Amino acid sequence: MKNGNLGFNYPKKSQGDRCRAQALKFYNLFCNNQTNSDDYFEWAEQSARKSIMYDYTNYMNWEFLLKLKVESGDSKGVYIVLEDLLSVLGKEPFLIKQLKSINLLATSQDLFYSILKREPLDANIWWDKIEKGEFKLSEFELRCQEMDFRDRRSNIIFGRRLERLRINGHDEIFFKLMPYLLAHRPDNHELWIELGKHHESFNHIKEALMCYEQVLTFKPNDKNKERLGLILKKKFDKITSYTPSKKEKISFHNKLEKLSKNKDINSKIIPMNSTPKDNLDPLEVKLVELIKNKEFQEAFFISRRLISEGETWAEKYFLVCKDGLLNG
Repeated sequence: MKNGNLGFNYPKKSQGDRCRAQALKFYNLFCNNQTNSDDYFEWAEQSARKSIMYDYTNYMNWEFLLKLKVESGDSKGVYIVLEDLLSVLGKEPFLIKQLKSINLLATSQDLFYSILKREPLDANIWWDKIEKGEFKLSEFELRCQEMDFRDRRSNIIFGRRLERLRINGHDEIFFKLMPYLLAHRPDNHELWIELGKHHESFNHIKEALMCYEQVLTFKPNDKNKERLGLILKKKFDKITSYTPSKKEKISFHNKLEKLSKNKDINSKIIPMNSTPKDNLDPLEVKLVELIKNKEFQEAFFISRRLISEGETWAEKYFLVCKDGLLNG
């Protein structure tokens, strides 16, 4: 879904519920009418898809669309629904692989419920299972380091889980895992603000300022960096010791660049020791290839780091990546 606005595709529960109710109405009309029944079923499917578009955190929206796909014998449609669900839940490779090796029409509902049992869409349900010991925080921490959060919806769902960790005092895990989400979706300015404010609460001033700088890339009117700067000026005569150095900014972007790498794509990207094209810098060749493959996340942080190093030629690639993230 294209979504270049600042809403970042947050779920809209009331609209999702309304579309699911409409889908159920059309489905009942399909069941009770002999004439125009195919139209009613098609409208039911359309409304069910819209319910997920508006609220992908409600399992009932997914459940009803899956029911329709199974009932119509649409095995390809069942695969698409389950694959999309797994994208929302972080694209764990072994689950995607499992989809391709089984009879989905016969097992789709069992698989659907087993996926949600392992990875609830609702952060409150997830946290409740953590508290009851049904889920282990250590396992979640390890899995997050291998998952793919490029899907905006996945970024939001796991961001809400990390918010539960922060609220409940798991600051170390929060600080460790948040960069994984932000490396995969650097345009999620709400998460940058949340991370920046949490750094502030621990008096990590440089880290907070660097987070707020990221926010300004995608939300230029944000006031958090300005607000923190004013606080520092009131407290101290000199604030240079609290301002991130060039070296610190480069290190910050380097870390995010490493976390942003798509393991499936990077093996296909031209290696750094290959022959440059048209006398281009090897890094510029890599940027071109990453952008060509729509790997805007890694290219974003490479170009951002290069700009920090004074390489102004990288600015045009940075802008392309920014646009790709906002509209991809």
